[in-house]
Amino acid sequence: MKKVFLISVFVSLLVSCGVYQLQKSEGVSVGVTDLDSDNSELIDMVAPYKNSLDSTMNEVIAISDMEMSTGSPQGLLGNWACDLSLEIGNEHYKEVSEFEADFSLLNNGGLRTFLPEGEVTRRKIFEIMPFENELVVITLSPEKTAELFRFIAAKTVKEGNRKQGVPVSSNIELYIKEQLPVNVLIDSVPLKGRNYRVITSDYLANGGDNMSFFLNPVSYEKLGIKLRDAMLVHCERETKKGKALTSNLDKRIMYVN
Repeated sequence: MKKVFLISVFVSLLVSCGVYQLQKSEGVSVGVTDLDSDNSELIDMVAPYKNSLDSTMNEVIAISDMEMSTGSPQGLLGNWACDLSLEIGNEHYKEVSEFEADFSLLNNGGLRTFLPEGEVTRRKIFEIMPFENELVVITLSPEKTAELFRFIAAKTVKEGNRKQGVPVSSNIELYIKEQLPVNVLIDSVPLKGRNYRVITSDYLANGGDNMSFFLNPVSYEKLGIKLRDAMLVHCERETKKGKALTSNLDKRIMYVN
């Protein structure tokens, strides 16, 4: 039975473009190839599937103009991930809704490694986002939206700790003074007393990383795409356009005196 299970898992993973692990949302990775030396027969049985997976995962799917990592108050990797999440997430959202989300928000802790300059493989995207987190749209009340920006300001440091800070999309301008938001603009418009739609991961939407402002929202809508898959789609699109991956540090989160 164990042999059949392992082979079945590998075939399923191969068809789905290959993951070596069964993942839980921002949780523990459960390895399916971590077989001990007493399982040499099983290792031989799954070897052909592993070789096929290796080939798929080692495929170069994009070129990056720069190395990207997380950071605070901003990081190139977090900015990149939020911007593509808003773009691709809204494409999916418009298929089921007459609206668009207003902005996107993720967390540095969910981005597990850096994106290198130069060749980017499918494996690297899986390493950056090893979790099965899906993109969702959360509609927040004016009060919850204000709480969200207070949370970002409190979590943001001027420099240094790359795990501090909360990545947001480029259409946000958040000005912080003494860990408090003093001005917030969305698409160059000051924050208003209305509901806002936010694209984020289902992990964060369920209160992960202490983001309790997402709990009990006005609405919770699934987009039917994983964050990792959105990254892969973005990489493949840029490559087809003949463009390299890029990111920048802009005005989205700033400290003021």
